[in-house]
Amino acid sequence: MSETKYCINCGKAIPTNATFCPFCGATQDKVASTEDQNTITSEQHNTPNQPEHVNMWTALKLGMRQTFTWSQRITRPQYWWLYLDLVLISLVLTIILGIRAYSYPAFILSPLHVNVLQTVLLLIFSALMVWTSVMQFTASARRLHDSNRSAHYLWFYLLPLVGPILIIVFLCQRSEPAGKRFDRLASQPKPWTHKWWTWCLLVLLTLGYAALINITARDTAMDAALTTTSKSATTNSDDSYSDSDSEESSDSTDYDSDSESDSDSITIGDDDIDIADQKAYSTSFTDSSWAKSTFKIDKVTVYKTDGTYTSGSGNDKKDFNGVVKVHMSIHAGQDISAYPTQAKLSTNDGQQVEADMDSDDFDGDLNSGTDSDGNLYFVLSKLSSVKDITSIRLKWDASYDTDDYDDDNAYKTFDTTLNLN
Repeated sequence: MSETKYCINCGKAIPTNATFCPFCGATQDKVASTEDQNTITSEQHNTPNQPEHVNMWTALKLGMRQTFTWSQRITRPQYWWLYLDLVLISLVLTIILGIRAYSYPAFILSPLHVNVLQTVLLLIFSALMVWTSVMQFTASARRLHDSNRSAHYLWFYLLPLVGPILIIVFLCQRSEPAGKRFDRLASQPKPWTHKWWTWCLLVLLTLGYAALINITARDTAMDAALTTTSKSATTNSDDSYSDSDSEESSDSTDYDSDSESDSDSITIGDDDIDIADQKAYSTSFTDSSWAKSTFKIDKVTVYKTDGTYTSGSGNDKKDFNGVVKVHMSIHAGQDISAYPTQAKLSTNDGQQVEADMDSDDFDGDLNSGTDSDGNLYFVLSKLSSVKDITSIRLKWDASYDTDDYDDDNAYKTFDTTLNLN
């Protein structure tokens, strides 16, 4: 029987001296040279022709060396040992870094907020996970080559349920001699670590993976904050109704006087703040001069905390012992966008702060005819007594869409000073 070789295109057995494939017509001019080269270099490239003692360590070394190698093969034991390695590595990374990375967003674009330590942790975790994912993906392609299948079979992953099962079956097949048609080696193979495009690809994939994790962490944090804020808003609403009943029962009662609270604490975000003293003021601010809409501030409460608390994280971390709560309501006379939760507050004692991120979510895009209200929280770094705050100044922005470029009223900055007495 005459010796045979395999077509470099379709993989079918053909005579050794054939210059083209009688089945697919592909020319076989390169076969002789590549087969000799494969025989010489198969050991250094760890092809299935020269098996070695395979274990977790040798499989991992091979996977790292061939992270961006497509046109080679990998045996069944080598692939599944590498698969076990990468599963364990991913599990350890998730426990050590991943849980922290998903717990809190590293950066927020609006308003701009960057947590440096969280960002570094997120990038390290993303880079390692991307590297292991690329290693696993290219290893799957080489395992399919070893079973004489094209890497295009990986497209089956896009088929729901059936696709991944088929891929697993293919990855479990034994080696086929015809698979060496995929062993196309460069004359002077260069390690992937010496190629600029591999690093560029890793960087792009890392940034994309980090952005996805950050979005997930942000959405999770916002959902938790909204749940807590809803409970807080319900409690504050009950307190407001109680105060109103107290006003109606006795006109001689001074609403702005010091009073004991029904609760010894307030909730801001996920934190319960113990209160040592508080003072509530009724205000009558109303502005209906813009966009047929009305903004009202009917109550301001100053709290002295029982001890010092900390807000923010990283470079934005700061201590505070006072809180100012402002209750605002909005009636939209037309479609508007209002952002009081991004307001700035300044006090008569020289402090200027921005609204806390855990303020009630009641602003943003408001449709015509809708009503919205909520509480704004401002934390003060120094407050000796609630009586020290005698006036506050509040500034926030609002706008509406218009096609009239000459409409100077489309953007509005509200600026009001409230005397607390």
